[in-house]
Parts: sequence; structure tokens; C-alpha cells
Amino acid sequence: MNKFKSIANSRRLLRECELGVLSTHSKANEGYPFGSVSTYMSTATGDIIFYVSDLAQHTKNINQNEKMCFTVFTNSENRHNAAVEDPNAGARLSILGNASVVSNSETESIKERFFTLYPDSRKYQGTHDFKFYRLRTERVRFIGGFGDIHWISESEWRLDTPQWLESEQNMIEHMNEDHMDAMQLMCEHHFAIRAMRVEMLLINPDGCFVAADAGKPLYIPFNELAYTSLEVRQQLVALTYAARAAHVSPTIKPGEAQTENSISH
Repeated sequence: MNKFKSIANSRRLLRECELGVLSTHSKANEGYPFGSVSTYMSTATGDIIFYVSDLAQHTKNINQNEKMCFTVFTNSENRHNAAVEDPNAGARLSILGNASVVSNSETESIKERFFTLYPDSRKYQGTHDFKFYRLRTERVRFIGGFGDIHWISESEWRLDTPQWLESEQNMIEHMNEDHMDAMQLMCEHHFAIRAMRVEMLLINPDGCFVAADAGKPLYIPFNELAYTSLEVRQQLVALTYAARAAHVSPTIKPGEAQTENSISH
């Protein structure tokens, strides 16, 4: 498989998972690595965000040595992947980089995106000194299968900041208010879920997160990277068209579905 496709697959794996392994340098046991499990959010550009307590051992380790590795892999805990019988046959991704506390100026926007994916995390605000940490990606190791093994550089991995980032919420509200039928089709096509209600949660240049009937976030990849609002609309139109072309039965009443081109306004 060519490297360009492998990079796209590695980003998709990162978006699809919700748990990963934090590998830090132990403060209490110098010279030894320390592994722990955490939820996370990947940013629009490809960094990793953790919401962790100052009391946690991995946080103490990071504050002493910022160098760390974060690993995700195909397994039964992924948001919507089936269990893999042989762990060595599944895809896995390790991200190396430096971790640090998110700046005050960025905290508000990151907080809202993180809590959109993990609403239960809101209850930790103001307790146990929870803070947002960013792992800035420096290098990536991806194993997608036999013959699909790559080191990915920071420049190859990192996505440009999308032009639509500040207007993301407007696009989300538009989809939720006017195009639920299209998102219902996407969910049935990608996940075989016939949902009564689908809500768009977040958008990234390479795809979007939706929730079907208030379930866990589901990631739907775009066919192409979308850095402008027009490109986002084009990708959503393409996803809707593909769902219709696959002859997926709509979950809404006949005659109520809008055409795929209706998303373009």
C-alpha cells in the first residue's frame, strides 16, 4: 500500500478510537517506562489532547519529562470496530512527541470540543486539579498489516489549520437543523445503524463525528481533505450520494428526504 493511503488510514484509526495507552517516563521508578490508559481527543491538525488530573502518576511523569508515546490499536473497545481475534493482525499506531499543559488562551475552545465527545468529563471540572494536556506529534509509527508499515514524519502527519475552524459550529447547526435525513443515510450506510435521530458533533479536515440516537460518537471519514467550508459541503454531499447509491433504505418517511445537492446551500 502506498504511504499516502497509509497516512490516511492511520489518521482514521486515531479518530475512530476513544482509548489509548500513555507511555511516560516514570518519576517514581527512574529509568522505567510507565503505561496507563486514557481517553483522548485528536485535534483538527493531528495533535492529541488529554484531560488528566495532577494527582495521576502519568501526569507527574509528564511534568518531569515531557517526552512520551501514545498508542492506539484496533480492538473491541474502539467506538465501532469489531473485535480482532488476533491483536497482531489489527492496525496500530504509536505517536511520539512532547506533552505540555494547554495554554489558557486555547483551553476554552479545546474544552468544548473535548466535552462534546466526552460529556461525562464535565463533572471533573474544578475537581482533583484536572487540566488539558497536548501531545504535540513529532513522529508516528503505523502498522496497518503485512507490507503496510511506515514511519511518518511530523510534516507528513500534520494537517493544515482549516479555514472554517471558527465557523465550525455554524456548519454543525446547519446539518443538525436541515439535514438529519442525510446523516441518517450515512449512519445506515457506514455502520448499519437505523437511527431515529442523528446529531453532528464535530468536524475535522478528514471527516466528522456524529451521534446516532444519543449513542457514542461515530467517525465518518471524508474522501478528500476539506480545508474550506465549500470543501466540507462537497464532502458531505459525496457521502450522502454514496449512501443513496448503495441503495440503503432511508429511516425517514418516503418523500421527506432531501436530495444530496441540498447540502450545498
